[in-house]
Amino acid sequence: MQIIETVIRSIGDLSREVRALPPTRQNWLFRGQADADWRLEPSVHRGYSPQQERYLTNEFRVRASGRHSACPTNTDFPGWLALMQHYGLPTRLLDWSYSPLVAAFFAVHPDYAKSDLHTGRNACIWALDPACLNESQGFEPLIFPLDAVSYEPLIIPAFKNRHEPNAVGVAMALEHDARIQLQQGAFTIHSIRTPINLLPNAHAYLSKFVIRNEDICGFFEELTMLGIRKYTLFPDLTALTSELKAIHLPT
Repeated sequence: MQIIETVIRSIGDLSREVRALPPTRQNWLFRGQADADWRLEPSVHRGYSPQQERYLTNEFRVRASGRHSACPTNTDFPGWLALMQHYGLPTRLLDWSYSPLVAAFFAVHPDYAKSDLHTGRNACIWALDPACLNESQGFEPLIFPLDAVSYEPLIIPAFKNRHEPNAVGVAMALEHDARIQLQQGAFTIHSIRTPINLLPNAHAYLSKFVIRNEDICGFFEELTMLGIRKYTLFPDLTALTSELKAIHLPT
């Protein structure tokens, strides 16, 4: 069976579709993507080899302590992976949110529409049933923190040449800063290189809400009016500057 795709044109449509999602043992998670054709795969699986991944993570660990005052302990691999994700290093983590509005923000905000995207692209919001995905991958139908023992086999191969279990797990984010709290974040951890949306039976735990190109600007304006803005999700001056530039375009 194929993943169900639904076109939405407004926040009202999004609210209706979220309410219509089937009941689940855990709350649904959401992810916004600026191009509806993008696959659900983490950044380190977009062209990097396993050896390159280990090179990135280990050099980051060696060099970060002199630049960051609150680094994890040397063996806190989940903490390191979360820190790397926070600062934009390609990792095997994929960001999700418990909030469909936060996901919509990342789908339609101009900052996430990269210059190389095709002109007529559509955006989308993915909905994920985390308990169903975890159960399909051999985990308990629950969401544990990223540093849970059961997720170690998914994380350790990012740092050491170890056997890959070739699975995906859904984990709660470690709330090490205000940004994670504001964005209501969670992660999928990818040991397998097949994108989630291409896994067998993906239709059982994924739904897709498509925002057509002509509706993206209106969607962004609605979110702005509702107070879902970059400087509220990223509490720093860089985000404030970026948001003001996105709202107040030159005449």
